[in-house]
Amino acid sequence: MTGADRPPSERLVWAVDVLAPGPSARVLEVGCGHGVAATLVCDRLVDGQMTAIDQSAAMIRAAATRNAAHIESGRLRLAAVALAGADLGGERFDTVFAVNVGAFARRPCPELDVVRRHLAPSGNVSLFVQHPTAERTAAAVESVRANLGDHGFRDVHLLVQDDAASPAVCVTARV
Repeated sequence: MTGADRPPSERLVWAVDVLAPGPSARVLEVGCGHGVAATLVCDRLVDGQMTAIDQSAAMIRAAATRNAAHIESGRLRLAAVALAGADLGGERFDTVFAVNVGAFARRPCPELDVVRRHLAPSGNVSLFVQHPTAERTAAAVESVRANLGDHGFRDVHLLVQDDAASPAVCVTARV
């Protein structure tokens, strides 16, 4: 079974269910990896569009292979770039999300400045965190929450999926 044939992980299915992108959503995924979440999001889009970035060119190639039909339809754009250096022009996104992207838990966090500039006025950022232990997850979540506050995000909320061996947490916020 190839990566494109494997079913998505429970964590990614949960993450996209939490995001609940509507058919016209404008979505940015940071750190898209193999493009599994991009597939799940684009499957829900009708006239919406998703941009998925990853700093690894190899991951972008894998995501492109997995999502060739979504790219062809115009629903998905991919770029091999780190968020801090991404040129997103004047684009605004309804949702910006990332799954286990460590940059959002580190200081300084210039990535959140980029998110602020490109988040639509009513949009939200959803940062999903899951580590092998509950303690590591909790520490990362606290760092993410502090960074969001430091960058002027408000309405910070946590949603926990605790039926896994280690809980997955979604930290959401608005500008």
